[in-house]
Amino acid sequence: MYYRKIIGNTFKYLQILTKSNYIPNISVLKLKKNTFVMVGPQMSKIKRHYGKTFQEQKDISRTILFVLSGSFLFNLFDSEETKDDVAELEMTIKRSILLIQRGEFPKAEQMLHVALRQAQTLQHYDGITYVYDVMANLAYSMNDFKKAEKLFVSVLQRLISKGASQDDLAVIHISLKIATMYNKMEDTEKAENGYKFCLKNLQNHMVTDSENRDVLQLLGLTLESYAAMLLLQSHYTDAMNYLTQAYDISVKINGEEHEQTVVLLNDLGTVNCMVKEYDQAIKYLSEATEIGKKLPEMSDIGTIQVNLGNAFIMKGLYEQAKKNCIEGKRLGKANNHKESVIEAEECLEKIKKLTSLV
Repeated sequence: MYYRKIIGNTFKYLQILTKSNYIPNISVLKLKKNTFVMVGPQMSKIKRHYGKTFQEQKDISRTILFVLSGSFLFNLFDSEETKDDVAELEMTIKRSILLIQRGEFPKAEQMLHVALRQAQTLQHYDGITYVYDVMANLAYSMNDFKKAEKLFVSVLQRLISKGASQDDLAVIHISLKIATMYNKMEDTEKAENGYKFCLKNLQNHMVTDSENRDVLQLLGLTLESYAAMLLLQSHYTDAMNYLTQAYDISVKINGEEHEQTVVLLNDLGTVNCMVKEYDQAIKYLSEATEIGKKLPEMSDIGTIQVNLGNAFIMKGLYEQAKKNCIEGKRLGKANNHKESVIEAEECLEKIKKLTSLV
């Protein structure tokens, strides 16, 4: 089994440690709170929005995408144990997560060690697992992938010891985290094995429970993350297929007028630019900009206007491109989104140079 191999490989690693004391002006679409990175010709950065992380988990769930691993943690603090002590543990974890949200990583790490000691004193098995999971995500956020890997594997071990199967959603979610981490570490073989493991088990869930929101959200995230890796390997057809599936899932869960749906339209437009299907790219990006007009809280909508402008440049439609880049700059200023403004100015400068040659 894939996750057992992960644990086996990590044990070997620990034993060793013990013994040894498109085109110029390319930007990226980046999942700023996660791992999704996709290269596209002259495409600008887009923030990714997933809303709730896999399951609503009271106030504690309002944090970065990867924190918390699924329903096995959902009722963590609903036990009949010493409630005051458990409540104190819960508050310590909440504080650590708030520190992570604020980017105060060293303080968060200190707070998590306090939480771990509290959980260990209580001998609260799930509490310890919970803290390890948040610690792993913190290590991931700090790009300490080796530490994150060991912590994620510890979470997996603890899940397995409580009887979790390989198709348990919590196990799949942890496996996705590890796969994306391997991708960041450029270990593409392990990353691909991880993504395929997740997709296989999620597709099995879809056969019997295709309306399960948790399954759909996790499947959408897996499809996007895998597509990002495939794009970097120039596997455009497969990447397009997975992104299209992710888009369909987003529409089903969130509806068409949602930031995540807009981001996926932008992604699809980007991929079509990469394969020089500019008309299709313009179609996706135009739809994204139209929906984006209805989403006033989407601060980086100006970047999609710039992307659309760049797509028109590649078609040689400079006047239309200029209109979109001017609009992108206006929206960037209105939303105080500096990157949009800079990219719009670069787009307009490019148009100026190209038209001077005509």
